[in-house]
Amino acid sequence: MMAENQALRLEKLMQKHQCYPEYELCLPSVSVKKAALRKLRKGDLLLLGMSRMDMLLVSKEHGSAKAVLSSCDEGMTIRVMEACRDTAEEFDSKKYKNIKISLGILQSRVLEAGHKIETAQIDMDNILLYAEEKKIASAALVMVDDEIAVQIKEVEKQ
Repeated sequence: MMAENQALRLEKLMQKHQCYPEYELCLPSVSVKKAALRKLRKGDLLLLGMSRMDMLLVSKEHGSAKAVLSSCDEGMTIRVMEACRDTAEEFDSKKYKNIKISLGILQSRVLEAGHKIETAQIDMDNILLYAEEKKIASAALVMVDDEIAVQIKEVEKQ
């Protein structure tokens, strides 16, 4: 019985231990009118004005990097374009809010230009939208007229 307890404790400990630093995979921030955010409903589309998947890997402790989708065969692979100190864009407006589009969390041992990261655990049908660090909606990435867009699946109560 004691050996089972030790094994369970060791398993829990190993699950908490991270082997590599974690990074949040995000799309570049989008500015949206505050009035439009209040009217946000299920099924709405936010056009991002992007034809390719430019992304950001963000971590407060381990730095940040700009990345791009390099292949989408069986699993997604992203390539780090350049490491940068800070990807946060300061934005101050009375009419607009900056929306952060989070695709999920990745682990990567190296964050330098040219490094490729497998992103099999990222689900493009389950992304989160944040305004001022508060979750405002869950959504999915879709293509509209050869441009990347976000389709709202569920809006959080405010």
